[in-house]
Amino acid sequence: MFILGSPAPVQSSDFGQRANNEEKYSASLVVAPSAKSPKYLKYQDGRQQVIYSTESEYPAEDVLSFISAELKKRGWKPLPQDFLNPEIPSSHQRGWTFFEDHTQKPWTGVYAWNADWENGSHDTVVYVLRYESPDNSTRNLKNLQVIALFIPGDIAAKMKRDAANSKGERRPKL
Repeated sequence: MFILGSPAPVQSSDFGQRANNEEKYSASLVVAPSAKSPKYLKYQDGRQQVIYSTESEYPAEDVLSFISAELKKRGWKPLPQDFLNPEIPSSHQRGWTFFEDHTQKPWTGVYAWNADWENGSHDTVVYVLRYESPDNSTRNLKNLQVIALFIPGDIAAKMKRDAANSKGERRPKL
């Protein structure tokens, strides 16, 4: 799964249980200690991504606390809104959300936590945590998918400009 309309990655690696390969990947890509087979990706524009699954009972307080503490230690600050859509509160503010994924048969309920952090260089890291629930309940939710995307400051600024411009194009002209 890729997020934010990503082109194909230029490099993909498996690093097993290692929390981070600091020589190659941003320290903002935090991997929970119980993660299974993290997959790292690099994009041509400098973005980097890690995807993994882990066992954590809903609402994944242990994983969220670990990620938040690690990011804070590394100088990252949580953003109260979605960095591309400042009118939408992040999961730092609103918590978990729910939607039905109609692309799957049968339809599957998805509980999602989506939030961003920013550092002093205006780099952004996006975290998406997801549980899938065939019966739309939080009962027995344990299989958590974590996706983290590091976006260098210059790319994040361009994405914000592009998002603002596309919103301006959709506004009715008076």
